[in-house]
Amino acid sequence: MYQTLDTTTWKRRDVFQFFRKFDDPFFNVSANVDVTRLFDFCKKNGLSFSLSSIYCSTRAIAHIEEFRLRLVGGEVRCYEVVHPSLTVLHDDETFSFCYLEMQDDLHRFVHLGRESVEQQLRTRHLEPGDDVHDKLHYSIMPWVSFTAVKHARRFGREESVPKIVFGKIFAENGQWKMPVSVEANHALMDGLHVGRYFELFQQELDVSSTV
Repeated sequence: MYQTLDTTTWKRRDVFQFFRKFDDPFFNVSANVDVTRLFDFCKKNGLSFSLSSIYCSTRAIAHIEEFRLRLVGGEVRCYEVVHPSLTVLHDDETFSFCYLEMQDDLHRFVHLGRESVEQQLRTRHLEPGDDVHDKLHYSIMPWVSFTAVKHARRFGREESVPKIVFGKIFAENGQWKMPVSVEANHALMDGLHVGRYFELFQQELDVSSTV
């Protein structure tokens, strides 16, 4: 379910029109988050750390309208709820995409998410789902504690789904840290909103480990 914004009266009207003309309007922000509490919680409860991190991230995004805006057919839509999708690595080192449905409960989300990933490992169906807009693109890169990520891009089409990557966790000053990359369309949001995402994501990482 979504609402269509009136871009003629939108407070971002001028910025929106400015960045819409760019060949590549996406910008990237990467930073580390403290995952100590969630990491320990997942180990104690046998939960997937990757799926739990995606859950916390998507819960944070639910509170930020700009992350739920999409460019579709020349209009700007604001989706009430967005759902995560993630890349799934196969044994032959190829990958495909898996679409998940967001849940209100962490344990249920992880349980259903594992089932979806296992099914995707069997079917190996590579379907980008360009006609599905109420989604987020997640990738897991557990081999490197990166400092930045650049995604492949197709020019000449409206692209507005935020792309979020989680990297290899590492120890620092007695804490577990995880690099997070956020790539977003500048016509729809700014660094302020990405900064708000990191703040709320950290809160969800800490709070979700107590449920």
